Amino acid sequence: MGKPDLKSVLLVVIGLLAAVIFVTKAIVPWMVDPIKKWERQTAKSKNDINKLQKTQKVADQYRKRLAKLNTQGFASTQAEASAAMGEHITGLIRQSGLSETAFSRRPFEPRAIVRRGPKPIGYTVNGQGSLKKVTDLIYLLQNDPHIHRVENISLSPLSGGTDVRVNFQFLSLVIGTGYGKFTGTNAPPVFPTLNNEDRVLYAGITKRALFLPYQKQPPPPPPPPAKPKANPPSKPPPPGPETYKVVSLTQWQGEQEVMIYDANKNKTKSYKLGDDLAGGKIIMIDYRQMPYPNKSSLLSHSRVILAIENDFWAIERGNTLADIHKLSAEQLPERLAKGQL
Repeated sequence: MGKPDLKSVLLVVIGLLAAVIFVTKAIVPWMVDPIKKWERQTAKSKNDINKLQKTQKVADQYRKRLAKLNTQGFASTQAEASAAMGEHITGLIRQSGLSETAFSRRPFEPRAIVRRGPKPIGYTVNGQGSLKKVTDLIYLLQNDPHIHRVENISLSPLSGGTDVRVNFQFLSLVIGTGYGKFTGTNAPPVFPTLNNEDRVLYAGITKRALFLPYQKQPPPPPPPPAKPKANPPSKPPPPGPETYKVVSLTQWQGEQEVMIYDANKNKTKSYKLGDDLAGGKIIMIDYRQMPYPNKSSLLSHSRVILAIENDFWAIERGNTLADIHKLSAEQLPERLAKGQL
């Protein structure tokens, strides 16, 4: 066999180089790139699965926690929870030794933070009583074992006495059964009592008489006057409007109610919209905050509005029928000013 010439050798070498380049640039990437792509997709899928598993684990923990909190709510539906909450507030008022007729309890629906989450419910409460008993009520509210929050507490003195007016909002959550049923063990709720040692922490409010103005020491009493000659007993005058007091203005499920206390008979009577009162007809209960007549420094939180002939008159909660006052056009509620009764 003859020795190959240089040209043939070069052609062979060039062909081999071309084959190597083709395999390296075309065949190898064609085979390797899909594998790398699949490996990247696999790694991403594993990472996504791990994230989902962690999210599911956290969601399960929150779901169990919400199911447990549901056992501390008033009920699982908004209607039942609102009714139970109103009865509970009334019970706390009685436990504090306060008169429930001296308090109004008006339900309202606070704005929900999460559209499809637990639903907030609440009551706006206004009333009056002795500072000690009102402080007892605040203590019971703050330490209530239900899911709750007490907001916008305000205390103000009442002129001519030692009682104070209290206003606050009592809020709770309706979690519902959408998060499952709690299967663990729950200790029974501990309801506070007024003889609890924690109540002492509130004693500073009453001991310091924060709401009483400075009073000078009264002068010694004058000597008793000589007793006049006894006169024959006279017939007592008929009861006037000052003996009838507006003690509560409530609203429950759209129905408004006016409670009037008769000091002569020591009885309380309920009036509805359309009933006759103080020479007029009850047409509305107004819950706007407005200054007391002739007491612009104090705010009234509710009043009953009467129609007498062609004018509108109002009696603030806590005042007597003798304190009725005429409303100007600027003082009328918007709905009444537009004639939308």
